[in-house]
Amino acid sequence: MVRKSKSERVSNSVILLTDDDANYAQTTVKLLEREGHKVLWAENGITALKILAEEHIDLLLLDFFMPGMTGEEVVTELRKFNLYVQVILQTGYASEQPPRELLRRLDIQGYHDKSEGPEKLLMWTDIGLKSAYTVQLLNKSREGLRYILNATPDLHRIQPLDDLLRGIMLQVTGLLGSIHSFLAVMPPVVVQPPIKMMAEDGANGRANDGTDGFLAIVDDETELAIRVSTGRFIGCKTAAECLDAEEHDLVCTTLNQRDIKIAGSCTIVPLYVGQTMLGVLYLDRPALLKDDIELLQIFANQSAVAIQNSRLYEMAAIDIQTGVYVRRFFEQSIVRELRSAFRARKPISLLMIDMDGLKAINDAAGHLTGDRAIAVMGKAIRRTIRDTDIAGRYGGDEFSVLLGQTGIEGAERAAQRILESLKGEAVTGPNGDLMVKGSIGVVVLQEHDFDLQNIPRSMPPGYFYDMLHLLIGQADEALYRAKKAGGNQLNNAPDLYWIPIPSASARSQP
Repeated sequence: MVRKSKSERVSNSVILLTDDDANYAQTTVKLLEREGHKVLWAENGITALKILAEEHIDLLLLDFFMPGMTGEEVVTELRKFNLYVQVILQTGYASEQPPRELLRRLDIQGYHDKSEGPEKLLMWTDIGLKSAYTVQLLNKSREGLRYILNATPDLHRIQPLDDLLRGIMLQVTGLLGSIHSFLAVMPPVVVQPPIKMMAEDGANGRANDGTDGFLAIVDDETELAIRVSTGRFIGCKTAAECLDAEEHDLVCTTLNQRDIKIAGSCTIVPLYVGQTMLGVLYLDRPALLKDDIELLQIFANQSAVAIQNSRLYEMAAIDIQTGVYVRRFFEQSIVRELRSAFRARKPISLLMIDMDGLKAINDAAGHLTGDRAIAVMGKAIRRTIRDTDIAGRYGGDEFSVLLGQTGIEGAERAAQRILESLKGEAVTGPNGDLMVKGSIGVVVLQEHDFDLQNIPRSMPPGYFYDMLHLLIGQADEALYRAKKAGGNQLNNAPDLYWIPIPSASARSQP
């Protein structure tokens, strides 16, 4: 039999009383409830162990002598699956079991002689609950640090900034458990629309959007633009837009003071790397526990370094004007994909794309308008390709797209999508709109049929770079034919095959 007694007032402490004496149990339950505790009662050790396995219990008040299982046997079984529940043994025959010996042998927190009355019981209860609080706090800190250590490698892997920021948002939610954290971030140069997110409850994985917040990264130290947001901040582009004057001043003060601030119903965490101010994490609930604040600071430090690294990577790898990879990083990506295609025996395709009539745009409207036309083409390519495709800026107005595990039909479809995406795109000049168009050369590197068992352990030096030059050369020739035919169209190069490798048989080229 299990009885759950009704508390007269709210308490965060849960006590399990295990005693086969129903009269004593009822009296003790009422006594503990008057102290504000939530009390469960089990009349034997088997029932108590079942409750301990299924529910959160802070303190176990356990009768030593019970039929079926003694209190000592219950503690022995309990410690097999839970080391943290605090235990106070009770008995009416204390003289038969030396208390110090029992405390040492069973690793329990107290030993109460029932004959000493209710005040002594309440004293032992207070001691047990304080011990429970300390143990749980230490365990939470240990788990929090373990969580941070596990999350850190994912934070510091090379990834797009938006993906990193989403990850930080979810990690903060998991780190703080029931305190729901929400992110919004500012780009380093160009302000982009906020990314709508649903926060997840870190404790049970349920979606929850009842808490509002954002993380913002500082661009010029005068404004905070939002990149990832939830709740009432969705749709806001700047911190000033979504906060009232007092809240905004508080954020600015926090950034200047560089310390986490808990104020009213919010938590504000500044993000710094050394003396460099990156932004601020704003949560609409206070982090009240000291350990939560310390763990949040550790995680914020790790996140700030990851954000800084991601921004530096993007500055080196991404062409700011068009949003695609710069040539050096793009060629490195092609070599990596060539190695992958070789191992997997899969085809790989390359598109070379060149803007039609850039000189005419420059002559008619100036080079700044020409730059805008190049940016329009980059945007059209980015919104058309798949997430797994890789786009790069190969020259001034020349782009390239690598399509992994893609044959001729898929490559042609991708090229047609880009041409369709450019339809209607224009930049404005002094005499009206100037259309943005492009030509595309397509080449497919077919899968090889080498005998992999005969391929040497070390591939010939520069083999994949030689394939890179062949791939680009073939695509460039196809692009030239497309432009010569009038532009605004695609042209296919003949199928390309892998260079023969010594000691490996290769497909003969037609």
